[in-house]
Amino acid sequence: SQEQWVLASTSKGFGMKKFFALDGSNCLDCPFSMGNGNGGCYTHKFQQYVGFLSLLRSVKLQDLTPLDDDKMRAVNDMCYDTYVRFGTYGEPSLMPKHLVESMSMVAKSWTGYTHQWSKDWAKDYGKWFMASTHSQEEADTATTKEYRSFIATERGDEKAVSCPASKEAGYKSNCAKCGLCSGLLGKGNKDVKILQH
Repeated sequence: SQEQWVLASTSKGFGMKKFFALDGSNCLDCPFSMGNGNGGCYTHKFQQYVGFLSLLRSVKLQDLTPLDDDKMRAVNDMCYDTYVRFGTYGEPSLMPKHLVESMSMVAKSWTGYTHQWSKDWAKDYGKWFMASTHSQEEADTATTKEYRSFIATERGDEKAVSCPASKEAGYKSNCAKCGLCSGLLGKGNKDVKILQH
């Protein structure tokens, strides 16, 4: 968020809690957001925090200009024949659709997750992203919105394949190699589940 960028660019010694409390405009109404939810996001770890600070401190004010053709080309060049993780931190459906489409077209594989799947403005993102759901009922509803689901579950009895990168599946793969969580246009055609961790 802009608030996190300002904090990282102008302050020191503020700590993880204050930084992640400003995640609201990145994470919207995600239930794991520190600013708008109950916290607990897997990105709220020290290593990620240090990485976010480093990245934000490298962004200069002049870099915060609107997306133009030169920036699109630069982003696509970075994505070419690589694994792209949409929403490594924050809500990926805030990205322009044409940018998501072009990035996924040149990537070797991608994954993406959104808690905004039920919103009308996010309806087309099901092509590239998984609906972040937490029950079979939510997953069934996401299907009607043209999304496949990634179900973070407490029960584990949902009608979905176990995430190959999960503990319960024996860490058979990792996200970059697997690529099942790539919406309707990617590799998979079933919902995916993982036990909440």
